[in-house]
Amino acid sequence: MTLEQILNFLSERGIECDHTGALTLEIQQVASLRQAGKSNLAFYNDPKRKDELAQTQAGCVILKPDDSVLIQGPKLIVQNPYYVYALVAQKLNQRVFPCHIHPSAQLDETAQIADDVFIGPNVVVGAGTSIAKGCVIEAGTVIQSGVSLGADAYLAPNVTIADKVVIGREAYLDAGCVIGGHGFGFAPHEGRWQRIPQIGRVVIGDRVFIGNNATVHRGALDDTVIADDCIIDAQVQVAHNVRLDKGVAVAAQSGFAGSTQVGAHCQFGGQSGVSGHLTITDHVFVAGKAGVTHSLKQSGAYAGFPAIEASQWQKNMVRVKTLDKMASRIKALEKALSALKHDLDKDV
Repeated sequence: MTLEQILNFLSERGIECDHTGALTLEIQQVASLRQAGKSNLAFYNDPKRKDELAQTQAGCVILKPDDSVLIQGPKLIVQNPYYVYALVAQKLNQRVFPCHIHPSAQLDETAQIADDVFIGPNVVVGAGTSIAKGCVIEAGTVIQSGVSLGADAYLAPNVTIADKVVIGREAYLDAGCVIGGHGFGFAPHEGRWQRIPQIGRVVIGDRVFIGNNATVHRGALDDTVIADDCIIDAQVQVAHNVRLDKGVAVAAQSGFAGSTQVGAHCQFGGQSGVSGHLTITDHVFVAGKAGVTHSLKQSGAYAGFPAIEASQWQKNMVRVKTLDKMASRIKALEKALSALKHDLDKDV
């Protein structure tokens, strides 16, 4: 893309962008400040990388207005360099799929499939499923019956979509994820477990990302819901009847037990866990490896197990480091107190 094409691309998305440099400058790929060459676009968003910015050989750099004086030459000057970098990187690395259905794909005759889709080898599409325009379904993916797949959705190889799942526009489901699997519902009786049919659905909103080998269980009675613009990393478990509201972000190996309700724009660090039947308000940040065992009614940061306010947890951790010294001091004080009591008893 030329610099002019990049500017037009950003303008179409409503992004205000000043620039310096020739509009004919050709950008072939994005790169880091350290590795970039004349045909690369890099971005600067971190003062710690000021030395790298001064030495970069990038053909063009994305940066904030306040930072634009730091270098000469071609620049894209925007309010959010990281976001603009993401958009341009996506455009430069966009895969183009032809409108094609592979002969080995098994498509039920009652499935409704738009004309301009790509369906790869050994894909299975069940009865009554609807696949909208622009969808890409890669090799080995299985879509069962009654599924609705929104426009421009992407399903990577070996994704499994169970019955009646609803997936919104521009969803991205990475390889190996399972959507709509049987929830973990069993009734105990005389030492045995009786499986409870899970008859709810999974409903996934628009622009949702779900990473490799993540699992989202269908609802027991009501639906499991992943709202618009959520991003879910690899190997995350979302149990039956969980609701993740708009814009929730979940890092790898985290898990949500059944029927928990998570508010909008919450974030969960890697390997964090949330117990079942809890309510978490909007704008909560849960640190990595934290365990949420009670409902969180106040926005803010939480850490530890059980999760408490991060500021309090940090204070506790500072004290934990001195526990051995504190124990030694207490032991010495007890010994001195015992000696003092012994002396007082002798005087009496």
